[in-house]
Amino acid sequence: MPSTGAFRVAAVLWFLLTGTADIAAQTVRTVDPREFGLEIPLGSVREGNGEAIATANEDGTPVIAKLLVDVGENRIVILPDGHIVVRHRRDAVNTERRFEPVDKEELAKRLLAAEFSGFKTKQTRRYLYLYNTSDEFALATSRIMETMFPGVSNYAKAQKIDIAEPDVPLVVVMFRTEDEFQRYQRMPAGVVAYYNILDNRVVMYEESRLRNVNPELAIQQSISTIAHEGAHQILHNIGVQKRLSRWPMWLSEGLAEFYAPTAFGKRLKWKGAGQVNDMRMFELELYLKSRESDQPDGQMIEETVVAGRLTSTGYASAWSLTHFLAKTKRVAFNEFVREVSQLGPLETGGEMVAPGIVPTNLDLFHKHFGEDLGDLNNRLVLHLKKLPYSDPFSEWPHFVATVAVPDGRRGKRDANIFHTPDMATKWIREALETVDEPQRSAAATQVRAFPNREIATRYVRQWLGQ
Repeated sequence: MPSTGAFRVAAVLWFLLTGTADIAAQTVRTVDPREFGLEIPLGSVREGNGEAIATANEDGTPVIAKLLVDVGENRIVILPDGHIVVRHRRDAVNTERRFEPVDKEELAKRLLAAEFSGFKTKQTRRYLYLYNTSDEFALATSRIMETMFPGVSNYAKAQKIDIAEPDVPLVVVMFRTEDEFQRYQRMPAGVVAYYNILDNRVVMYEESRLRNVNPELAIQQSISTIAHEGAHQILHNIGVQKRLSRWPMWLSEGLAEFYAPTAFGKRLKWKGAGQVNDMRMFELELYLKSRESDQPDGQMIEETVVAGRLTSTGYASAWSLTHFLAKTKRVAFNEFVREVSQLGPLETGGEMVAPGIVPTNLDLFHKHFGEDLGDLNNRLVLHLKKLPYSDPFSEWPHFVATVAVPDGRRGKRDANIFHTPDMATKWIREALETVDEPQRSAAATQVRAFPNREIATRYVRQWLGQ
């Protein structure tokens, strides 16, 4: 999900019921609605309880909406098509009539007439797809969405989180080109898909500039992002993450990554919740190799947990931390997710401060996972090294760095594989810093390029005499 600016917050007190029926007091802050693009002032906040609200659509047509949250003299409601809108109290009154989602057939007709003329449509039990892409791309996207939904729902049930069926259609829009995608809503360069929390749609495009350079890589990146944004849409519509709630960034994005691993090849598909995310492992491999000389002192975990915004490596770190905790500290992790899932609309557990961090995120993390981040960091690295990982760029050039240090009759040999020559050179430099000066001066080093990972791996084994 696109990141937003700093929060304007006011403190409120709430009480969280735990699974053991104990009551724990915790400070929860209110997010300014304008951080979500809702142009109303901050006021007293009361979460809705699904009340039906008589109001009007944007064209003035009477409609029955559902209350999400009251904010001062304004009401934030969900329309039957899933849109979140603001209405003044005088224009949004409680009613005994029932809230009912718009019929998908009717919604398709409306969207084709208003926004997506000439698009094809496809309807399933929960989804409405609108697309002008190739049929192959639309099929791959729908296959991922349809298989993800029960998988994500069942995993949330196993975490003992109360979930529900979506009460509005889940809309997925697929544009053929990036230009069409950008005309629909301007997004930062490099974004190929997003979930819009206000209109509840996942939006994407098929033909990227990268496709002209490397079609396979372009498809891999697109499908991974589509699954990630699809996970956001599911989590916000089954009650795991309430719409307009503000979770710790690492958990919000890490959980979406945890649910989003896809398999490539002839049958693009969703791999399943908690499976290895090869795209993120690729980024982590580069990151970890670039820091192999560092001592795991917990810095990686702390930086990930307090981050208010995430870089690409930050997304990978968030996934790795989520995967590690979900797999090795399942009970504590599930309790943690259940607690965070209690955050209501316009609620957050912490205020962002300069330079873009949320310090209170660390307090909540310590509460569930302990104080020793150094030990956790060590275990996290060991966990990552044990994961079965398929390099998504295995057919791309790889670089082997070798170091031979004189030491007695045989000497010492070491080697490693990298995706760039710069990283290979850096690894050699750091390896030499661990030996005495006489050995360093006599060491033999080399960086060699190979056409793919398999050949590079074979060479390393031969060179090490394995």
